[in-house]
Amino acid sequence: MTEPLPHAVLFDLFHTLVRVPSAESIGETPVPELLGVPADEWYRRFYDEDVSGRSIGRVEACDAMRRVTHSMDPAVPEERIRAAVESRRRCFGIGLVEIEPETLSALDRLRAAGVRIGLVSDAAADDVETWAQSPLRSRFDVVVFSYEVGVRKPDRRIFEFALDALAVAARDAIFVGDGGSDEHRGARAVGLRTVFVTRLVGYSRPELIEARRGGADREFADVAAFVTALGL
Repeated sequence: MTEPLPHAVLFDLFHTLVRVPSAESIGETPVPELLGVPADEWYRRFYDEDVSGRSIGRVEACDAMRRVTHSMDPAVPEERIRAAVESRRRCFGIGLVEIEPETLSALDRLRAAGVRIGLVSDAAADDVETWAQSPLRSRFDVVVFSYEVGVRKPDRRIFEFALDALAVAARDAIFVGDGGSDEHRGARAVGLRTVFVTRLVGYSRPELIEARRGGADREFADVAAFVTALGL
């Protein structure tokens, strides 16, 4: 990348900076298996479509899990729903605290170069319960969680909240993400340059990479590779 350094870089969180461990890798039972529902459909309704509105703050964790699960099978008992919520919390808690050193170093290099950094994340409150303990927290100038502002990607307003707080024009900033929630389209609509990172999403849902490819201006394996390409 030969152009001047951006004034700011906005980052997605999950699958961009954070790898949430699979349930199996930490000795947990996957949520769809705990609930006894088809995995693909549950992931689509809970995450991709967010049918409960959890990521914009409409419902709390157990209610979100209950609504999505009972939309598939009304007979799933409450104890299994609560067990699924707690299992998922443990996975997300580990993911937010155990950040790869290369990722932290990359953020530090950006800040040392005078680049401001912001976080723009589709996240429900229970997704980020351990944010206060995350080594990422102190490295951001601005943090925008969708559940706090009531909009999620690709709504352009979530990017504008971050840009306004940073006092940076979109033309002077770059958005970096794994492409979930059609985020690159939303970022481009605001006027941001966009970067697609692939490695972390490849661990959990590699089939998504090809479908998301081409939606951004540039592609890198991960955040560290992107920052290195900036010459930092």
